[in-house]
Amino acid sequence: MLCSVIIPLYNKENYVDVAIRSVLRQTWQKFEIVVVDDGSTDRSAEIVKAIADPRIRLIQQENSGVSRSRNRGIEMARGELIFFLDGDDWYDINYLSTIIAMANQHPTGSFYATNFKYVLNHQPTEWDNPPHFPLKIVVLTDFYKIRFRSGTIFCTNSVAVRRSDLMRLQPCFPEGESMGEDQDLWFRLAEHLNLIYCPSKLAAYRNNVSDSLCESIKPQALLPVFVRLEKRAKQGMLNKNLRTSALLLVAYERTSVARYLFSQGRRTKAFFELMKAFRTIAKKRWWATLFMCLFGSPALLRTLEKRRDRRFNA
Repeated sequence: MLCSVIIPLYNKENYVDVAIRSVLRQTWQKFEIVVVDDGSTDRSAEIVKAIADPRIRLIQQENSGVSRSRNRGIEMARGELIFFLDGDDWYDINYLSTIIAMANQHPTGSFYATNFKYVLNHQPTEWDNPPHFPLKIVVLTDFYKIRFRSGTIFCTNSVAVRRSDLMRLQPCFPEGESMGEDQDLWFRLAEHLNLIYCPSKLAAYRNNVSDSLCESIKPQALLPVFVRLEKRAKQGMLNKNLRTSALLLVAYERTSVARYLFSQGRRTKAFFELMKAFRTIAKKRWWATLFMCLFGSPALLRTLEKRRDRRFNA
């Protein structure tokens, strides 16, 4: 089975060599690498050209954003399975072979993902371990419930989709958006396909890159991906179980927005954002946020959030 690994690239001259070589070293060798250079102004494209392997294709375009780069890569891909890898991240040596095994066991009506690891730097010896067989695989039919209860269980670097399923959704990634654009695709796929999931951490997500938006910006309003999800749920485009889980997830995100707004001293706006989630999610976190909005201080909430982040990153 031919795999197409799509790498959107913009000014990653210090990282892209590691990303590409992590694909070249895979135990599964039937692949192509489609690098879409999004108008880089550094040496990124030259580094790609210097790697002598006929399976690498470099496509260059004017700067149009990561979503356009990924969509272009999908258009140009030849493989049956499509993978995504950011230019500053990498794969475990057994990642492709693991996904292939999952795809062979569940050939239709599914997309595929493994867990991933947040990392600071590339340590090659951490990514060369032999695979664990038999693979632990879970079939997830209510992705929104899992997303609501467990948070992020995979990232763009650790997911694969059949090309035929992606082509029905083109443009897969909403162009012009820089936050949540990948989640939008996973949500739309999960409304029609089961997620076949392996909890092994077989991909890396580097979380100390200076231009990473998700590391530096917190949304001050509900992201478009969740606005669209809420609209689909309320318009009856989801089945009953998915609709309930989707609305819970949207309400949770509204609560997160409210917490951030309050931490910035915008108490009234935070309160009204919180009220939009009341009928759906009057849970412990919601009540705690309401209490904070009514009686607490932004400084206290910022302190609590910092403590939570430290525990998460420990």
